[in-house]
Amino acid sequence: MNSVYLKNCLFLAGMVLLSFLVFMISFAIIIRGQTIREQQAGLEANTSAAVQMYNLFQNFNPNNPDDHEMVRHLTGIVALPQNRMMVANSRGIVIACSYHNEPECTHIGTVLPDDLRSTLNTQGVFSSVTTIPGLVDTVSYVHAQPIWGYVDETHGGYVLAASGADAVMAEWGAMVSMFLLVAASVLLMAIILAMIVARHQAAPLREMSLAASKFAQGEFGIRVKDSGREDEIGELALAFNAMADHLEQSESMRREFVGNVSHELKTPMTSITGFAQGMLDGTIPSEKHRDYLEIVADETRRLSRLVGRMLEISRFQALDIREIQNCEFDMTELIRRGLLGVENKITSRALDVSLNLPEDPVMVLGDSDSIMQVVYNLLDNAAKFAYTGSTIEIGLVRKSGKAHITIKNQGETIPPDEQSLIFNRFHKNDKARSQDKDGIGLGLYIVKTIMNAHREEIYVRSEKGVTEFLFTLTLAPKKKKTQ
Repeated sequence: MNSVYLKNCLFLAGMVLLSFLVFMISFAIIIRGQTIREQQAGLEANTSAAVQMYNLFQNFNPNNPDDHEMVRHLTGIVALPQNRMMVANSRGIVIACSYHNEPECTHIGTVLPDDLRSTLNTQGVFSSVTTIPGLVDTVSYVHAQPIWGYVDETHGGYVLAASGADAVMAEWGAMVSMFLLVAASVLLMAIILAMIVARHQAAPLREMSLAASKFAQGEFGIRVKDSGREDEIGELALAFNAMADHLEQSESMRREFVGNVSHELKTPMTSITGFAQGMLDGTIPSEKHRDYLEIVADETRRLSRLVGRMLEISRFQALDIREIQNCEFDMTELIRRGLLGVENKITSRALDVSLNLPEDPVMVLGDSDSIMQVVYNLLDNAAKFAYTGSTIEIGLVRKSGKAHITIKNQGETIPPDEQSLIFNRFHKNDKARSQDKDGIGLGLYIVKTIMNAHREEIYVRSEKGVTEFLFTLTLAPKKKKTQ
């Protein structure tokens, strides 16, 4: 009973069954009432026709109005097959019955009850579902009318018609049985459809449950199949997949962080451990302890920078694209602030700076702090590897809804095979190793990580002594001016 699928089936089947029960009861009450009304109307029409017939008979036979044989004959003709009709004279004695030829007929000679004759004499009609001792032994629909005489304008007798309720109930029961059969068929179809619908609804939930179990086992590549549904189940599946993406990204970041740290910490930690052990066990003479302690201090500072960079990478990888798309800033102002950060290095190398920036603000979407890191890293690299006394060129243009930012320097050409690896973590080419002894090979990797988080592009071109880095940012939508 813990299955949503089973609960949905039982709920839908119960609702359909309850609806059919309410409808069936209402239908039965309406049909029963209609059947009774039709039966009573038929009896009334039958007795009215008989009264007219006997009036005509008395009118054409005034000398012998109590011709019993003729009355019996007329009664057999007028009575409908499903009705029992009886005729009584003015004293209430039954003189004719439509069943007079049947052996069980004992009605002839029976006297109508006084209360019945009194009702007919005063009200002119009697209609009820009842029994009449000696005449109608079972509960029946009964209708009676007096026969008025044409000679002295007094009643010449009575006509009574009865129809057994059993026959009516049997007809009504047949209709109810037919309705029950149809209801059972529809209910069965409804249950089948409910099972199909419930299975369809429960399938994504079962798939999500299985995927959650896989996540618990460390398999973060599982995704719920997108069935294209636009209801709450479809929204839940999309949210589940989004959660899975974040979990996989977090796990990937964790593994990458551990791998990077393990890779970079191994060599300096080995050096630090070896030198410290050598000084402790006397392998390294005491007069050289200071030199080796300086090496240990350098390696320690390098490890500190490495850890700081790795934490920065983790933070940049965790940037939320939805938050990035809701933030905007002026890219021209950010470039100017980035230049101030590398001013000392530019001055020390006697470099010139050529700025090609629009005069008006260029509003872009993104995280300003992380983009400042991009600009600073690229400018620092450009100043570090530029020829002394050369020029660094910085440009910004708008094109196709994007801001295109370029940073050029004049220096050693990066070989083509190195250009495809330059954004990899811990990658340093031979020229970089000779000029950047304090570097750890994560500057451009951080730049690439930030651009990936913004879902933007960054390229490098290097030929004939000119190296150019180009990256893009999405322009912020223009705000409508308010009057």
